[in-house]
Amino acid sequence: TRLAQLTPREREVMDLILAGKFNKVIADTLHISMRTVEVHRARVFEKMEVRSAVELAQLLTAAQR
Repeated sequence: TRLAQLTPREREVMDLILAGKFNKVIADTLHISMRTVEVHRARVFEKMEVRSAVELAQLLTAAQR
């Protein structure tokens, strides 16, 4: 249900975070500013109720089981 709260852009950013991409690479890939990436990253972490990319990966891995 947490994934359903994400906007399509937040989902794109989340996928790139999970792929281990840095904010600059995410910004270049999506043609947005680094500040926008930072905002999306913060919203993804807030909505998914995690504090790091590692926690996010663990949450999604556990959900797939």
